[in-house]
Amino acid sequence: MLYINDHYYTKQDFEEQYLHFEQMPLLVGCEKKRIAICTENIFEWLALCFYIRKHRGSVVPIHPATPRDAAIRYAHNTASHLLIFQSLNTPILMINDREEKEGVLVQMSSGTTGAPKCIERPWSSIEEEITSYNASLPVEKEKVPIIACPITHSYGLISGVLSAIERGNEPVIISNLNPKYVLKMTKKHERHILYAAPVFLHLIASFLKREEKLDSVMTSGTMLPALWLELLKEKANVVLQQYGCSEAGCVAIHPAINNANQMGFPLPHLSVEAGNSESEPGEIVIHSRTHTIYTKDLGYFSENGVLCCLGRMDDMINVGGLNVYPQEVEDVLMQEPRISEAVAYKKVDVFAGERVCVQFIADEIVSELELREWCKQRLAPHQIPYELIQVQEIPKLPNGKISRKLVGGVLL
Repeated sequence: MLYINDHYYTKQDFEEQYLHFEQMPLLVGCEKKRIAICTENIFEWLALCFYIRKHRGSVVPIHPATPRDAAIRYAHNTASHLLIFQSLNTPILMINDREEKEGVLVQMSSGTTGAPKCIERPWSSIEEEITSYNASLPVEKEKVPIIACPITHSYGLISGVLSAIERGNEPVIISNLNPKYVLKMTKKHERHILYAAPVFLHLIASFLKREEKLDSVMTSGTMLPALWLELLKEKANVVLQQYGCSEAGCVAIHPAINNANQMGFPLPHLSVEAGNSESEPGEIVIHSRTHTIYTKDLGYFSENGVLCCLGRMDDMINVGGLNVYPQEVEDVLMQEPRISEAVAYKKVDVFAGERVCVQFIADEIVSELELREWCKQRLAPHQIPYELIQVQEIPKLPNGKISRKLVGGVLL
């Protein structure tokens, strides 16, 4: 049925686990309950998720590395009835008398901009997404999905695991994110599609020897820096990209990206609005069968119908009435050979409006004067960073996304 690291689990293994769940008093009537799950045992996590879904109950996935107190807060904030924390034998009851009217998958939005939101998606909506996703995925059926990203997130769970099982694949789920181990698994399954976050795909590509190549890779979550994309195109036969949001799941898939802003073609069960061109972008708006989602992402459709994204509307920097897209600044900075990572963000200047600021990571000390000169030769005057700060680490959220809230501030 599926692999978890090196261990293969059959349908019978899952059926036996379901029998164990049926003996647990707290899971009786789970179709009316919302159950939060936080455990490092991936088999138990998936089995419980599948069991609750089968009974049309509600599941709240929590990242396995979450500490106990934080998991309890998460379960409370998502109105869960029960928290399974690390062990099936010691469930934690939450104070909630409300019965679930419909089974849902509950997730919190990433919170990259604004406060995180509790997103509830009915299983029927997820099943519609899976059907549409599999009909649109431009990958041969025999390719083995290797999921090297958290399955507590919709990217790993829905696009990676559930979609693979639905189309008859046996996915390989990897919790040991040691690059050498992941590469060993890609060699074991030569015909593969590797699901991972951009930063991890770049790390994996960096570990490959000159003669080694990945088969297909899927990226999602944040736009790849231009240099990272070039490395991936060199080290993989095919580089795919998918775009989505917590409220809708996967929205678009691109079969082979040439530019990091190419999100792909919308899935057939959705209708998507955006701007008419790069010079006239607009908010990306998603229409599903039941509701409309305003993403606050800025994008447009290319002449051949590809949805392109320029970034978050909240992240765009207005310098004297001229728009600056952070990705453009970041790509230029990362062309500097010593810089391995960079994030551009805005700070409010009480006298001059907004300014472009940057944090970057480099292999050695890089002077601000030297770097500013590099930017002057490659960027328009309004794009040149006002502030350049070299750091040891750039703050990221658990899903690998950069948190611009954590690096931003106010210039006085």
